[in-house]
Amino acid sequence: MNARLSPSIRVLWITPELQGGIASYSRLLWPVVAEAARADGLFEPLMLLQTALGESADAISVVRDLQPQLVHVQHEYGLFGGTNLFLDVLPRWLRRLRQAVPRGTSIVATAHKVLPDGYRLETRGQGWCGLQNRMANATVLPWLRRSWREGTWGRFDGVIAHSALQVACLQGCGLSAVAAIPHVVPEISLPAGERRRLHTVSRITVFGYFCPEKGQDVVIEAMRHVRPPVLLRLAGGVGHPMNSGYHERCQRRIAELGLQDRVEVTGFVPEADISRLFQESDLVVAPFRTTNGSGSLVQALARGAAVLASDLPLNREINDRVPDTLAFFASEDPLDCARQIETLLADANRRQSMGQQASRYAVNHSPALIARQHLDFYRRVLSS
Repeated sequence: MNARLSPSIRVLWITPELQGGIASYSRLLWPVVAEAARADGLFEPLMLLQTALGESADAISVVRDLQPQLVHVQHEYGLFGGTNLFLDVLPRWLRRLRQAVPRGTSIVATAHKVLPDGYRLETRGQGWCGLQNRMANATVLPWLRRSWREGTWGRFDGVIAHSALQVACLQGCGLSAVAAIPHVVPEISLPAGERRRLHTVSRITVFGYFCPEKGQDVVIEAMRHVRPPVLLRLAGGVGHPMNSGYHERCQRRIAELGLQDRVEVTGFVPEADISRLFQESDLVVAPFRTTNGSGSLVQALARGAAVLASDLPLNREINDRVPDTLAFFASEDPLDCARQIETLLADANRRQSMGQQASRYAVNHSPALIARQHLDFYRRVLSS
């Protein structure tokens, strides 16, 4: 056994977010990883350290006291200042982190967003930032890409992606330890029996915060072509102030199309109400423009929902893992979205079969199985 693989490798998780999707992901998975680590015997789980970006000094102080031998950082660009290389605090933060841990400590990351080849800054639905992004795309994009990739992932000793399709990009940053570990699916206890039907008309649901990447506007446009009676529920609020304008434009478009009686915007959905939301839905639509492995999508799969998703490669990868889990429509095409909605609403047997496959997918990507894959990855990093 490699000398580094001595007993009781102290493992610390750091999540630079107090509330949000990545914070929830960490709170779900860390206890299961910690339990698996204790049972394994090689690792000593220390704690999940959640901290706001402005409190990074306190986080470094805690790290210095704990002296971990492996630090696992949950990374998303926005948690470290965004994709603007002048605002990105990750390089400085990592230097301070390495100074605080013992020499030879491995620092790894989960990449909750990997920017693919050809990625450009979003210009749609960004307000005045759209003009700024357009100028950046035309001028400094090569430098930005190096910052997003080698300047981000190359600073770690290993990186976990949620998709096998992202592995080549990470390996191109010079990493020897890269793993594709799909997004964990929470274990949800649902009442036995049939899905509740508290309504007489079909209901479709889009779940998640409003933002252009989630594509709520695509389904709003699709509703023009869906024959009534069908109701659309947009279940989510504004997760970041920069998306307030997009939320307002969606609300305005609903009014312009005369869909006020057919579209409900719920605002933020408390965790206690999420299961009921999916149980009351005949179909869930995930109209993403882009995705890196969505937490909102796995919430639907965890509850055995029938899901119609945009045909992005990472969405199609879900069906590669468990066939027929999702149905698809052409990304950003409201007319095809409408056609697929009508086809699925007319086929209860197919929706039931998709729900069964979704439940199978959830079992295959349970917290316990995903936790064991994390420990296998830690071994690879420590042995390299």
